[in-house]
Amino acid sequence: MHRSPTFALLLFTACQSSPASGESPQDPAAGDRCRALVARALADNHAISMLRSLTDAAPKRLAGSPGDAIAVQWALSTMREIGLENVRAEPCLVPCWQRGEERAEVLSPSPLPLRVTALGGSIGTPAGGVEAEVVEVRSFEQLQQLGEAARGKIVFFNRPMPRALRNTGQAYGEAVPQRSNGAIEAGKVGAAAALVRSMTTSIDGHPHTGAMQYDAVVPQVPAAAIATADAEALAAALKQGPVRVRLVLGCTTLPDVASANVVGELVGSERPGEVVLVGGHLDAWDLGTGAHDDGAGCVHALEAVRLLRVCGIRPRRTVRVVLFANEENGLRGAQAYGELHAAGLAQHVAAIESDSGGFTPTGFATSLRDAEAAAVKTAFAPLQELGAGLFLSGAGSCGADLIPLHAAGVPCFGLLVDGQKYFDYHHTAVDTLAMVHERELALGAAVVAFAVATLADR
Repeated sequence: MHRSPTFALLLFTACQSSPASGESPQDPAAGDRCRALVARALADNHAISMLRSLTDAAPKRLAGSPGDAIAVQWALSTMREIGLENVRAEPCLVPCWQRGEERAEVLSPSPLPLRVTALGGSIGTPAGGVEAEVVEVRSFEQLQQLGEAARGKIVFFNRPMPRALRNTGQAYGEAVPQRSNGAIEAGKVGAAAALVRSMTTSIDGHPHTGAMQYDAVVPQVPAAAIATADAEALAAALKQGPVRVRLVLGCTTLPDVASANVVGELVGSERPGEVVLVGGHLDAWDLGTGAHDDGAGCVHALEAVRLLRVCGIRPRRTVRVVLFANEENGLRGAQAYGELHAAGLAQHVAAIESDSGGFTPTGFATSLRDAEAAAVKTAFAPLQELGAGLFLSGAGSCGADLIPLHAAGVPCFGLLVDGQKYFDYHHTAVDTLAMVHERELALGAAVVAFAVATLADR
């Protein structure tokens, strides 16, 4: 998941709000359809087997990697197996960043290993690593005030996600700039490297990777995330006096390589030229197997359309499943889709992305506002029976892969889920199938199926 702090706040605020009262009466036929989709999703229990198939076939599928190519073939095969039409790979070039060796240790005053992982896109350290004294900061302003005192040091960005905030997305939004831009700020003061506290409220031993940026006019420094338990230990050591650390990163960036968005359709019964897009991103960070981020989103989209088929529902408009390439570290797939389909975006009547994990669904965010949003909220009323009736309007693109569609005026939607545990797994080695509950995943697929069919029939 590659998400702006603003959208993270909007999305997770909606996830953790209470349903509004006084909703419009439900359409009985829509309610029957919704219940049928849910019953079939739970009875078949197909979603979890599909996710297992993906994580078994391509557990490591970072854009540009061999696993990414395997994932594209898996997606093509799976779309054909579930009966989608017009299945194809739409090519795009993606970055090829490789992680390599990664380790760190406190050298003095007392030896202590540190659990770290390179941030996506980081340069590597020189041979033998970077060895320097550590300076701890909680903000970019504090680092700027240090000025020359930070030159040649390893800057330790130790701003936690605020635990007191109920909305985990808001907490993420307050802390994530140090991951995204910490290396830039460290480079500005002449630091040797950036070490960033992982983006989670949990205190554990799992470092969280994620995308970071460089500025062309600022010297580049290597950047890594440190597990929160080790961040606490390092901060405690710094309270006692100077601490010297060695950081070794073997990451490198190679020339771009070929990948693809994978596309398949359920062709509309009356208006096949009009499209409702539903998707997630096929790539994933390479520490775990990307089961929640975003294997679950891919399965939500695929299983939603399978459910429509097996329940005998063929909407009036075409439902197009798109599994996007390179969401995590470049958005090349989203850009390529927007460019390839530029002439046809006016025929896209809606787009849905699922990229918040396979947790219990709670509703939808949408870019729509006012009367348009109210009309869709009424149409989605049967979801209230499932506890998935939350509806947040004015939420922008509702997913990073939908940014080009939102810019073109396509109404966008994002699946909302119960996100309290999401950042325990996000971009870590523990984002695995074992952390996904099969019934929660199946319910998410059913909710997406109902939303897709409703939008495609409006």
